[in-house]
Amino acid sequence: MAGRNRTPGAHRVRTGETGIGEGPVKAQSVRILTLTRAHVAACAAIVAGSEPWKTLGEGLDFSPFLSRRGGAPAQARVAIEGTEVAGFILYSAGPVFARGAYIRALAVVPGRRSRGIGSLLLDFAEQSIAKHAANIFVCASSFNRRAQGFYRKAGYSRVGAIPGLIIPGASEYIFWKQLIPAIGKRGSGPSPRSRRPAS
Repeated sequence: MAGRNRTPGAHRVRTGETGIGEGPVKAQSVRILTLTRAHVAACAAIVAGSEPWKTLGEGLDFSPFLSRRGGAPAQARVAIEGTEVAGFILYSAGPVFARGAYIRALAVVPGRRSRGIGSLLLDFAEQSIAKHAANIFVCASSFNRRAQGFYRKAGYSRVGAIPGLIIPGASEYIFWKQLIPAIGKRGSGPSPRSRRPAS
């Protein structure tokens, strides 16, 4: 249970913020923290029980997101609900593809889904990315309809597909969203979620 002293660097999220599911996060608060080695085992367990990794038979290498050498753009955050890791997001904040940032992975503990935790993580990443890039991209597997619906509701548009990239018979769908404020307009304009790309 969270104490009175806030963890340095923590981003506290108030309850009552709804996500894509049945209702809001029900804990007193959710803290968004920087991923550390202490969180990796819990995040790996989330991956093992989540798509697309279950179907792909793959895991995730978290080591690049633990390195701080050379100011690497790789960013990793975890959502802490109570005392447990409830989800995580991995992303590159700077422009790495088509003048846009890239979300490498986002996942929530299966039993904690549909309560807004994924949306809180995505909001945090978008606000961070908006300081460095005007666009953001993410891929969702063709068989992962839950992820596709999540990103569509968050304002992302499907702009392309890469067939057979990882496994035969499946495609990776590319989703895109334009962020505001863009480069050179920090601290002004509406929030990142207020801009929707043309469909």
